[in-house]
Amino acid sequence: MATMHKNENIKICLLGASFDTGNMGVSALAESAIKCILNRWPGAEITLLDSDGVADERWQRIGEKDLCIRELPIRFCKNIFLDNHFLVLCFYALLFKVFRWEGFNRFCARRNASLRSIIQMDMVADITGGDSFSDLYGMRRFILGFLRKWLVLLFNKDLIMLPQTYGPFKRPLAMAMARHILKRASLVYSRDKTGVEYVNKLLNDSENEKVRFAPDVAFVLDSREPQNAEIGELRKLRAEDTIVVGLNISGLLYNGGHSRNERFGLKTDYRQLVHNVVRLLLENDKVKLLLVPHVLPPAPVAVNDIVACLELYEQLGREYSGRIFIVKGGYDQGEIKYVIGLCDFFIGSRMHSCIAALSQSIPAIGLAYSKKFWGVFKTVDAEQFVVDMRHAKVEQILTTVSKAFEQRKMTARHLKTVVPGVQKQILDLFKDIS
Repeated sequence: MATMHKNENIKICLLGASFDTGNMGVSALAESAIKCILNRWPGAEITLLDSDGVADERWQRIGEKDLCIRELPIRFCKNIFLDNHFLVLCFYALLFKVFRWEGFNRFCARRNASLRSIIQMDMVADITGGDSFSDLYGMRRFILGFLRKWLVLLFNKDLIMLPQTYGPFKRPLAMAMARHILKRASLVYSRDKTGVEYVNKLLNDSENEKVRFAPDVAFVLDSREPQNAEIGELRKLRAEDTIVVGLNISGLLYNGGHSRNERFGLKTDYRQLVHNVVRLLLENDKVKLLLVPHVLPPAPVAVNDIVACLELYEQLGREYSGRIFIVKGGYDQGEIKYVIGLCDFFIGSRMHSCIAALSQSIPAIGLAYSKKFWGVFKTVDAEQFVVDMRHAKVEQILTTVSKAFEQRKMTARHLKTVVPGVQKQILDLFKDIS
């Protein structure tokens, strides 16, 4: 991999994250990854290599800077003659391997703007939505992610796998495809240390120097104060003699996923568990509960969190009148982090909602449905506050919630000592890339 100096106006492509899915976790990864890139190369030109929509530009606030980011979708639609269709770009990549003449490459690039953008990329950084380098969410999603990575490797681009979760893989085919990508990547970062062992085992190499640990980049996401009327009302919760507890309900789990009958291997009924947690917390008269959706429209109704929050509010709002509130306004990833920052204690089923809390030194409980939670909480020595719903019974979960709530002030002091070091490690992610 060629050395890149700090003043170079390099071109970097970000793969596997965007700002328009409605999933605040994915948006947090996109913004935070770009922040890390700019920390290393302030003049870098960023392109999002997405799979939907049309080629465009967007302005995005990153830290103190308004950045123009290009969006280059790779299409998989029926119209295979589009300039940015996967098959068209794949055909060009194969042609370049046959006709190894720079003039031929330039000729083709002049005829296809999408091709030209990919050719000009100095590096591609991939984050696969944080946890989608797996067949856990189905083979279609995994294969599309694989094909985008495979395409940039066909163009001989350096592929950096940013901190993410690898696996699980239920199918031998998915495991073989993952191994193919990981072997050819220039660097592979795992956001948990067990993931480093997992990837090394997958590659049959126990001491592979290119496989490294780095914390989830969303720990460095900036909090931004929303400019709307609702935020004033939410701030009043803290002005009273109350304990504000944030609760993120996963629409994915609450509604049974896209097919409405997925169980995710949970040992308990998620809907009933959420109700039990709410009742447990509100036994304390000082507690006011703030329902915080973290996946919003345009995400499908079956998986977005707002519908689940509204349903719970309708069922319990009257019983606990004046003590349950819902975050309703339209927020981006930085603004929803600000809202979570108003809480004294947080419980989340979306992992990045928990990261938004932990990174602000707010004690959090992770209601986990996959292995990704434990390693991320371990980053800040808070793994004891992860309850794996695939193995824990309701009574165990409620006991952990109750204990963590009582220890919240001590946990907050601990987080204030460890979080700054984690954030510095993330910002230095690209420091030694050469």
